[in-house]
Amino acid sequence: MKRQLRFVDNLLEKNRIRQEEQKFVVEGPHLVAEAENLIDFVLYSEELPLVAKLKKKGLNCFKVTKKQFADVSQVETPQGVLAVVNKRKFELEDIVGVINPMIVFCVGIQDPGNLGTIIRTADAVSASGVILSRGTVDLYNSKVIRSTMGSMFHLPIVQIGSVVEVLQQLKKQQVRVIATAGQAPKSFFEVDFKRSSAIIIGNEGSGLPADILGLADEVVSIPMPGRAESLNAGVAASIMLYEAVKQRKYARKN
Repeated sequence: MKRQLRFVDNLLEKNRIRQEEQKFVVEGPHLVAEAENLIDFVLYSEELPLVAKLKKKGLNCFKVTKKQFADVSQVETPQGVLAVVNKRKFELEDIVGVINPMIVFCVGIQDPGNLGTIIRTADAVSASGVILSRGTVDLYNSKVIRSTMGSMFHLPIVQIGSVVEVLQQLKKQQVRVIATAGQAPKSFFEVDFKRSSAIIIGNEGSGLPADILGLADEVVSIPMPGRAESLNAGVAASIMLYEAVKQRKYARKN
């Protein structure tokens, strides 16, 4: 039991271990249920119906004391079950190679809540997938995982190295690259999202670098007639994704 507890603690604390083992930790009945087909083993302190179900499936389930569970838990009020799960593996082609893709590309997003919101919204609108650049907050950070509310298991998510190379590949495959910049004169309402599109969302503070903006097919802003100076990255991505959904699925037919 001590070995499993130590392994969980290492996965939670060290990105290097998560990368080496290709595993991560989810906590709480909802997330454990979402990850059911990826589970390596389960730790639990409460005899929950979910635990009984996982035991029936033959999964390794180890009971620990409430104190032991609380010591590794990442939440203020532990719910008595967590699981070590295997990472899913996707390639860029899994996202780009679908018919008429709608893609979200996160470049340098730092806030776990923002990334979780973007993934959850991408799932809600049935986006083709999410691409994460190097320098974006770790997808397997416990705060990111919780804020996705399970959506990270519903669509392909790919972590990449060179942003420029991926943008060039998108353009080769006729995917239009839509970049966001606060002062751009063109509104995102003017974009034709019915075509294959990738929406690029930049760092919360500095936005997108000039070389990335230079590779975009269109650079647009979100109109803000009120007094707010900016929107956070999660909100900005959500607004644009729902404009894409409106155009693709709910536009009036003349």
